[in-house]
Amino acid sequence: MSSLETTDTQRALAREWLAARIIVIGGFAAALVAGLWFGVVYPDFIRPREQHALLVQRVEKVLHDEAQVCTTALATAKNFGIVPQYGQLMNARLSPTDVPGRYVCLAATSAAKYILAVDLLCRDYGNVRCASLYNVSQSDGTVLYQRQR
Repeated sequence: MSSLETTDTQRALAREWLAARIIVIGGFAAALVAGLWFGVVYPDFIRPREQHALLVQRVEKVLHDEAQVCTTALATAKNFGIVPQYGQLMNARLSPTDVPGRYVCLAATSAAKYILAVDLLCRDYGNVRCASLYNVSQSDGTVLYQRQR
């Protein structure tokens, strides 16, 4: 073997050795970046979406429960003959009062507006026995119904 062939062989081996080092170090770097991405960055990227979806579900459930309580209160007031049968809820939102467990719903007809005060007796809002109508008054303050203690 001549010295010219040896130098060419050594250069070729040096290039192959350089390529092998680049591949090994690059693979290690790629594995490190992938581990950081899927272990640290990606969960922090996904978690807010999951939390947002969970929050939306909770808000929808609360709004549905509030609507259920107000609908029950209006149905009770209609059954008692206090609010006319064509009365409707102005909105299906509960408003808190100064008394713990007592909330207010608003109902109306074309002639009058009604304030329905409801006591929540339990947390099963689908059960009509959980919402007890406390009083019904008109928007001017006239009390039309007051539950006896």
